[in-house]
Amino acid sequence: MVLQNDHMKIGIISKLLSHRHSVLLLILVSLTILTSHSICSGQDESEGPKLGLVLSGGGACGIAHIGVLMVMDEEGLRPDYITGVSMGSLIGALYSAGYSADSLAKLCSRIDWNMITSNRIPENKIIYGEKDHFYNSIITLPISRSKVKLPSGLINGQQVENTLSYYLWPVAEINDFSKLPIPFMCLAVDLIKCTKVELRSGYLPDAVRASCGVPYIFTPLKIDSLLLVDGGVLRNFAAIEAKQMGADILIGSYTGSRYRNENELQSVTEVMIQLGFFSSINDFKQQKKMVDYLIEPETDDISPTSFLSYDTLIMRGYRAAEKYRMIFRKLADSLNTTDKKAVSLIDNRKNFVFDSIVVRGNKFFSGEQIKGVLGISPGEPVSRERLTEMIDLLYGKSWFEKVKYRIIPSGGSLTLEIDCIEKPRAMLYGSVHYDNAVNAGLIIGLSVRDPFVRSSQLDLNSFVGASPRFNFNFIKFIDRNQKYSLSADLLYDDTFVPKMELGGATEDTKSRNLSYGITLGRRLGLNNMLRLSGLLENRNLVRDQIEEQGKEKFKFLYTSAEFGYHFNSLNTKFFADKGIKSDLTISASYLLSAKYSTDTTIVLYDNKNDLKGPAEMFYTLKGSFNKYFTKYRKWTLCAGADILLISKTDSVSEMNNMYFVGGIESVSSRSIAAVGFHPLEIQTNKMAGIHFDIDYEIVEKVHLTLMTAATAIIEQDGKNSLSLLPGIGLSAGYLSIIGPIKAGIMYGYYKNEEYFKRLKGFISVGYNF
Repeated sequence: MVLQNDHMKIGIISKLLSHRHSVLLLILVSLTILTSHSICSGQDESEGPKLGLVLSGGGACGIAHIGVLMVMDEEGLRPDYITGVSMGSLIGALYSAGYSADSLAKLCSRIDWNMITSNRIPENKIIYGEKDHFYNSIITLPISRSKVKLPSGLINGQQVENTLSYYLWPVAEINDFSKLPIPFMCLAVDLIKCTKVELRSGYLPDAVRASCGVPYIFTPLKIDSLLLVDGGVLRNFAAIEAKQMGADILIGSYTGSRYRNENELQSVTEVMIQLGFFSSINDFKQQKKMVDYLIEPETDDISPTSFLSYDTLIMRGYRAAEKYRMIFRKLADSLNTTDKKAVSLIDNRKNFVFDSIVVRGNKFFSGEQIKGVLGISPGEPVSRERLTEMIDLLYGKSWFEKVKYRIIPSGGSLTLEIDCIEKPRAMLYGSVHYDNAVNAGLIIGLSVRDPFVRSSQLDLNSFVGASPRFNFNFIKFIDRNQKYSLSADLLYDDTFVPKMELGGATEDTKSRNLSYGITLGRRLGLNNMLRLSGLLENRNLVRDQIEEQGKEKFKFLYTSAEFGYHFNSLNTKFFADKGIKSDLTISASYLLSAKYSTDTTIVLYDNKNDLKGPAEMFYTLKGSFNKYFTKYRKWTLCAGADILLISKTDSVSEMNNMYFVGGIESVSSRSIAAVGFHPLEIQTNKMAGIHFDIDYEIVEKVHLTLMTAATAIIEQDGKNSLSLLPGIGLSAGYLSIIGPIKAGIMYGYYKNEEYFKRLKGFISVGYNF
């Protein structure tokens, strides 16, 4: 059969020939074309024509390509080549690697789109010691000698790149994309030269990330000397490139931009899309002429950022491709693709063995430090799950703006490359806070890496206000993997306790606690920590009695040995919907001295002089447990429990051997939350409580929470009587730019309550210390 192009050539030649010998010349030319065509056809007959698949960009709308692939899979039609741009490069790369359309649809439901399309990561990916700083401040300022640099995009790609590396793991050894199960290429744009770049080789996740790097949203990706952004800036539909790969027949799926009219250009996003992609919109008019079958899923009513609409988008792609089902069936039959072996992931290998490990981009932290935390050695089998976990561990130490890995094959060997962008060694944190218990204050924090010696960290945190608090912590890691640490700790808090009963009188009191000591720590993974501490503790109570004695002070000095186990796998610090937070401490304490003073000082006990006989050793067990889980999308249930047991103490020690119960959250080192009661309202040395909270997210970041609790305490009335404290509360919350805002009402019943109303209001604004 004569091709259409051959007919066009003959027609053009016949018009040019006008003299009487034209017929003879025309016959000769036609014979030449037909002969050459038959020769070419004979050469290609064994393989037949090649089918190319062209997938456009379009942000979230590009997920509709999966629906198109589903129809192709159902008809047994498999492409010989795939080209992709932006989201089309992501779908195309995964399909080229061997993922079926059905598996891609399932993958969409497993991916946390909110996570990978932002710079936020779940808190359970942050190492335990860094959780206090993580998303707990309004401002974070680097302290550096270099100039301040503004980010070139909102998202650095930490989660996108590591997610791509995870799912493309089985083909990580392939650096020539023509050797994938289906040959593949994608497009990006070099921001420096403003030219189109064809990505046909290299590390596949990097190529896809570069092609998906929408300007203004994602930071550019540097590969060699190129600074790459989304290929859709210049060409959003790589049809000519598919032809150049060898495709004879082209199927295209287009979900990209089109020109918006005046009425549609009503938002900054729409204006930026129009400005950023007008060149590729014009280019598409030329590219689509090369396509034999063009499928355009209906996506105009869906935002390019609506990644959670993946089900709808896949169905839109499926419906659009349904119109071509018979064509796909005939193509599959004529191209013999139904007889081709089904594409599958290359050996779907579970482990790689690396011959060497190199670190790139590090300046402040040595390669040995980074490899020590990574905990992977050359020659040992490594799974993608373990490597992903260790990269999360590195990132969770808050050393890096971004850290990722590449697998680089060379001459039969494999190199694991750790590529990182470091944060400054010193960071300053700032925030504000207000609540009923501590009133208003300013939170200031400082974190410094390797301040005096290598493999160390200094943290200073303070709350400046009516109830000041201060925490100092210097850690020296003592092993290569930074699992073991030795730290010097200091904690001070000064908290107002309303109507505290002490020494036969009830007055407003200040609880001032200062503890300092040395701690041996053992980290267990990201979210677990064991601690063994030796402490000196000053527990002081100060109250004003202006009319008679002036200011009363009760000063107690203890020495303690403490063991603690801490676990925190919450996905976010505020309004968590998944994970467990648990703390358990057991301590043995001994009273060194106790003093009571007003205008004069009375020594109640001093172990040096053994006044009133030797003090008794006493023991404290304190534990808390909270589990969050989501039964339905917007509903979260939290079930929790608290326990406190302080063993019998001598008559002097027991004067200040208590904890304070009340409030919707703990506000000091000696407080335990109990909904329904004012913060620090009730004193006890033995208690047990349970609570159940139901949270409903009304709209994004806006929460309504029902809180219930039942707490049993042993009264400090000399009779050791038991009291039950039921409580209930309703809270409205919003996660604002200055931190969580909570306000509500609560009701608590306590038979011995004298100074507080049973119905109480509460409010809390901002991040907390």
